[in-house]
Amino acid sequence: MIRDGSHVEEPRTMSAAHEITLMGREFRIRTEDDPEHVQALAEYVNGKLEELTGGMGNVVSQQVLLMATLNLADELFKIRAEHERLTERIRTTSRTLLSRIAG
Repeated sequence: MIRDGSHVEEPRTMSAAHEITLMGREFRIRTEDDPEHVQALAEYVNGKLEELTGGMGNVVSQQVLLMATLNLADELFKIRAEHERLTERIRTTSRTLLSRIAG
């Protein structure tokens, strides 16, 4: 879980501060996640914002940020639905195999 560096919260586990850049702005965040994961997230978000701005640099309006947020939420929901579909398929296959084994 990533938290804004200015937010004070009792950590459950040891968290570290990481520097990331989003659309040319530097941010310091605290998280339990490893630096490579945090950097990958920042690069992914930067890529999504660049897709929406057409490479217009750091000109990011509130509307563009909201559209990026909506696009990311859409991806998340689709992945969750696919995960649930695959989980149910695994359950069904497991039940079938167990019933065949049991005889």
